[in-house]
Amino acid sequence: MKNRINVFSVFIVLSSCFATMSYGQAPDPLKRNVDKSLFPKAYGVLANEHLLYPIDQSDWPVKIDGRRQLFVDDYLIASLKNVRRTVNQATKHPANPLIDRDKPWEGQGTVFHQVMRDEETGKFRMWYSGNLNFELPSGITVRWTTCYAESDDGITWKKPELGLLEFRGSKANNIVISGGGLFGLIHDARERDLERRYKAIVWHDWRDHKGNAPPEGYYLYTSPDGLHWKQPRQRPLALNQNRDQAGIGDTSLFYWDERLRRYVCYTKILFRGPTMRTSGMMESDDLIHWSRPRMTIFPDALDDPDTQIYQHFSFPYESMWVGLARVMHTDLIHESYKQTLVELTASRDGRHFTRVGRREALIPLGKPDEFDPHYHAPTSRPILVGDELWIYYYSTPLLDPKKVGAEKAAATKVSRIGLAKIRRDGFVSLDAGADAGRIVTRPLTFEGRTLYVNAKIANDGWLKAELQNTEGERSAHYRFDNSNAVTGDVLSARVAWGKHKGIEPSDDEPRRIVFELKNAKLYSFWIE
Repeated sequence: MKNRINVFSVFIVLSSCFATMSYGQAPDPLKRNVDKSLFPKAYGVLANEHLLYPIDQSDWPVKIDGRRQLFVDDYLIASLKNVRRTVNQATKHPANPLIDRDKPWEGQGTVFHQVMRDEETGKFRMWYSGNLNFELPSGITVRWTTCYAESDDGITWKKPELGLLEFRGSKANNIVISGGGLFGLIHDARERDLERRYKAIVWHDWRDHKGNAPPEGYYLYTSPDGLHWKQPRQRPLALNQNRDQAGIGDTSLFYWDERLRRYVCYTKILFRGPTMRTSGMMESDDLIHWSRPRMTIFPDALDDPDTQIYQHFSFPYESMWVGLARVMHTDLIHESYKQTLVELTASRDGRHFTRVGRREALIPLGKPDEFDPHYHAPTSRPILVGDELWIYYYSTPLLDPKKVGAEKAAATKVSRIGLAKIRRDGFVSLDAGADAGRIVTRPLTFEGRTLYVNAKIANDGWLKAELQNTEGERSAHYRFDNSNAVTGDVLSARVAWGKHKGIEPSDDEPRRIVFELKNAKLYSFWIE
């Protein structure tokens, strides 16, 4: 009871924080004055699973379908014994970096990538930005070029000479959009107008001292094929950060969420005085009209004092949403001045996100002499290739000029794109050692008949399962003593009970699944 009172006290304090007004002067009706004395702890409540969802639901039934059920959060778990949750690191491809700068229009490297795989041909397609400032024929200086590359296997990439746009007097290049960084690429199969099947959201950060450039912000482009682009609107979809107030920052990402059936923008919300980077979300039906950006991820008391949320986005994955957060540290013992790690978040509705684990990095930083020692940035959704999830990311050495000198810092600041892989469903596992562990789910309502697991089991290990009712009473047929022992490294292993290969339907009540495992990692289960 005491813990729950503390939880609700936090919410009461949080609510009063937003209700507090500045007295002694007339309030500005255009500003919502808030007491910031509790930042960042107050916003940190929003991303803590047990503070956001304080009610114990271990005995509440939950309906599941045939999609894979992951253990990234505690949503399906009633209890655990002798089991630990592990955030599993992705494995980097030995050929990294896969895409390096080798063209004049790529400047200081390749950044802001989006990768898709053509469903018909299997070809991998990548759009990325070259990091440089250059002058357009109009005389306006812009940042970045948006370029195109393709690959048959996702490893070896070609940069085709498209001949579409001019760069310093020549069209012999792979540029598809001049003067903008790519922060969203959507292949919209629902679009009836074939000329608008591809939609790109491009950030224009103009450098025009004469004052003739459009406002800095995010602009919409459309294309029939992803190569030939038009700009149907001259006004931005969303304006960028205001130099004096909180605003949308320069690492916001736009996607189509096929489960929410909405366009979503994961916004970088930038506070000023002092500068604090954090993450929010807004939604749209048409890419033009947007909901108010609301906070989703903010540093909390478990983070180091110098922590900021540099970027965040999520993607529907099986029965939930999995998110990738770029968590930035600025007070480091290393030579980097801006270290950015990739951490996991989770959501069950696509709108409320909680942070996963104990701040473990999904993609480890490289060694000092490798291409990716400091600054990781996955900006494209993972792609399922066979039984692996492929995560493309760009990374940059960001040496501190004060520590290594300005010349060395500038010479090594080059962005390149690499690849990290993780097994299907492999973000998080529930692990047991030599002492057998037990996982008990909430009561489950389902229509499937066959139980499958994705697990990695050592030679001397095993995994078994039984079914129980809500009160924990064991089923007559589906008990541990007649469960077949699952062994080996299995991505889709059926669990059976002797002659009972499938689960007979139960009309009266939901069923818990109880897993017992020894020297094993359980990634997911599902019932088909």
